[in-house]
Parts: sequence; C-alpha cells; structure tokens
Amino acid sequence: MIARSEPEVKAHPRPERPSGWQAKAVIAYPVLLILALILVFRGGFGPTVLQGDLTIHWVWADQFAAELARGVLYPRWLPNSDAGLGTPVFYFYPPIAFYLTSAFQLAGLSNYASLIAVFGVAFVVSGIACWHWLRGRANHPLPAAAFFMAAPYHLFNYTDRAALAESLATAMIPIVAMGLRRIAEGRKGQIFTALAYGAMIGTHLPLALLVSVFLIAPYALVHRERLTAFAIAIAAGIGLAAIYLVPALGLQRFRDVDQLYRTPNLETPYWSIFSRNWADVSFTATFVILGAIIAAALIPALVRRDRWALHALVLSIVITGVIPFVWSFPLLRDVQFPFRALAIAEFSLATALARLPRKPSLAMVPVTMPLLASLVVLPGFHPGSGDVQRLRANHPDAYEYLPKGVIRPGQTSATLNEVLSTRLPPPRVPGMVVERRFYFPAWSCGSEEPRTQLLMHEPSCSPVIVWTWAEKLGSALSALTFLLLIAAAFRGARVRLPIYRKPLASSPVAR
Repeated sequence: MIARSEPEVKAHPRPERPSGWQAKAVIAYPVLLILALILVFRGGFGPTVLQGDLTIHWVWADQFAAELARGVLYPRWLPNSDAGLGTPVFYFYPPIAFYLTSAFQLAGLSNYASLIAVFGVAFVVSGIACWHWLRGRANHPLPAAAFFMAAPYHLFNYTDRAALAESLATAMIPIVAMGLRRIAEGRKGQIFTALAYGAMIGTHLPLALLVSVFLIAPYALVHRERLTAFAIAIAAGIGLAAIYLVPALGLQRFRDVDQLYRTPNLETPYWSIFSRNWADVSFTATFVILGAIIAAALIPALVRRDRWALHALVLSIVITGVIPFVWSFPLLRDVQFPFRALAIAEFSLATALARLPRKPSLAMVPVTMPLLASLVVLPGFHPGSGDVQRLRANHPDAYEYLPKGVIRPGQTSATLNEVLSTRLPPPRVPGMVVERRFYFPAWSCGSEEPRTQLLMHEPSCSPVIVWTWAEKLGSALSALTFLLLIAAAFRGARVRLPIYRKPLASSPVAR
C-alpha cells in the first residue's frame, strides 16, 4: 500500500513552506465569513427584489416550509401553485436547498430573507470548503478560497440569475474534490465522497452532471489505479440520491418536459460563441467571465504547466462552444446552459492560483481579470420586482411542471389567467367529480380529465396524495445504500482498531 500511494502524494505537491497564519482556522473562518457577508448582504436584507429565478424560488420556498410545518417530511406536491391547481415540483426538482430555506423560515425569518440567507450559507460554505481543500497543500490557501467565493460566475449566479440551488451546489465542489483526493491517496474516502456527491445530486442535478463529466471523470482517469474505488463512491452517491432521482426520472411523462427548452436561450446551442447573441446582456456577461477565466489561467497553465490551471483553461474553451458537438452529446445537451460548468473552472483556477509562488507580484497578476469581472457582475444586470402580494395570492409556477397539453406545442408563454380560464370552474362530467386541481399519479384515486388535465374521479373516493411506485423504489434504494455505507464504516473501524492499538502498546516510537 505504501508503494502504491507514493505517486499520488507527489501529484499533490506541498507548498514551498508552511502557509503560517493562512492555515489557521481562527483566522480563515472569520475572514471568509466577513467576505461572504459583504458579498451577499451588502445592502442588508432590504426590500424584496425578486430578480432572475428568485420569483419562482419564492413560490417554492413558501410552500415547502408550509408543508414541512404541516408534518410532511418530504414535500413533493405543492398544493397552492397556479392558484390552487397544484404542481409536482419536488418530484422533479432537488429539495436540499429548500430544506435550508425552510429551516430559516421556521426559525422566524421571512420567506424572502430565508432565500437570501441560504445564498449567504452557500457563499460561506464555498469559501471555507475551498480553504480546507487547499490548506497545507498550497502557498495561498486563504486568498484562493476568497477568490473562489468572489469569482465572477459565482457572483453572477447570485446577483443576476438568483440560481439558489446551483449556488449551494457550487459550494459542494471542493467537498467532493476532498473526497476524491482521499480516495486517490489511498486514505479510504469512498463514504465521504458518496455523501458529498449524493448531496450535490440532491441539490442541483445539472451541476452534479457537469461535475461528474468535467471533474470527477478526469480526476479518476489521472488516478486510474484506484478507478474501482472511485466507481464505488459515485455509485453509492447515486444510490443515496435515489429517493429523489428515481421519481425525477421515472415520472417524467407526467409533466411538460419540453417547456424546459421552449425558447432558444434555454437550449445549449444559443450559448455558443458562434451564435453571436451579443444583444443579450447575459450572453455578453457570460463571455466576459469566460475571457477573464481564460486570461487568468494562461500564465499558470502555459508557464508553470499547472494541471489545475490547464483544466480551467481547457474547460473554459469547451464552454465557449468552440469545440464542435460537445454540447450536442446526450445528457450534456440537456443542461440548458453550458456556462454552468464555469463553477468548476473557477474552482480549478482557484486551486491553480493557490499553488503559485509566494511572491505577491506573481500571485496577483492572474487574478486581476476575474476580479475586475466580479466588480462588473456584482451590481447585477436586470432590475427585479417586488410583487409579493401576487405571489402570495396565486403562487404562479414554472411551465415545465404543468401537465402536457396545458401549454400548446410551439407556445412559449401563457398568463396564469389563460391557464385558469378553461379550467375554473371545472367542467361537468356525468357520473364523475372533477376537482379544481391538476391530475398526477400521486393521487390515491382518479384519472386525468382529457380536456383540462384536471383530476377526475368517482364520487365514492376521496383523493389524497400517496407515495408513487417511483418514490417507494427510490426510498428503498437510498435506505439500502445508507445501511451499506454504515456497515462499511463500522467494518472499517473494526479493521483499523487493532492495527492502531498494537504499536501504541509495543513501540515507543509510535507514542
């Protein structure tokens, strides 16, 4: 084992000399916490400003917390969405970010404040996790962790896109990387990696997919002598997330998936540099960020031949769409936005910057361009709204969670009044009851009324939400995986215990 682990240790070089004060948690934690507060709460909670996806997150978080308070441990069906027609959002959308928003709400914060608080958690965790990833292995762990937190795409996800779950999943990238490193160095790590990877899937599936393709797969190939251990960890992570994944994949036909790609800017070809959609501010901002990351990665990649810088450079080039067909492959074409992979590129760049020589002048040059881009991104580009009364009254939801047929093929938008006008009041069907709520197979009885997609049932039954076959199967798989991981952890502890105690009793060197 010792002979096999030596090459892997060399693959992660130690810093030129100890990082000193940067390696102390008592210094790093407060610094990163203060920076996160400045970035996220720069104006306090302030008035409700619902920019980007924050409107839909408000709708979801409000109902998720209410369902938890009602005793539903895993809220999937949102009963108040679309003026009470209901939507099956969390059969398809990962829930972890909304457990956090609910925790803040149940602690007394408003719905809006809880959303902003989770962004704050995401920023703090991203910085601290990145610092732990770099501590003891780089010359600049604290500045690099701060850079990862303040990197332009990280800020863009907050200030402009309001991508709540993606921001939280970004914070998990260093955690997944730490697990991969433990496996590569022969220090077990499968359980740690499985937990981190499963949590990422349960937070934001598209980013988890991109991390799988552009971080985990390359890392495993570099350390392919432990490929089996990597595969076990990833399989276990998928098993842990099965409680979410199986319903999300198995019940797809009961929602209008095509609405995810209803307009060109929701498809990957739109974000290619060759599409030249420069009039779109988000498109232009994305390529400004890409240019800054590429410029920062060039020096350490080409001059120092740093693998992490090279990874950031190549991945950024792939994101631009310059390399043909990459974003046309199955699964990758479904992520909607190739620029989501910028979170991985920024993590790799932060790692490369941390490994630069200790001379401040050399260390600061590559980081200048991304930080300038961060200053441009920080204010955001799209003014938000604050129509909370409308959200509270109707809870308008996303089109992709409507049943097929509500939005006509080729239709790209519809007002809530248009959706309601042909469904309220519900149509009369002889011998049947038509509810003023959408059909979904989670209802204990009934079927879909074909003209309105509403729930139709016989008068003798009273429909309630029950577990579907997909939920039962997914829960069983997650529980089985969790029990296997616990058994593996106890088995590992029992195997290590005698090996650990023996030298303590017999060898003065071990003491």
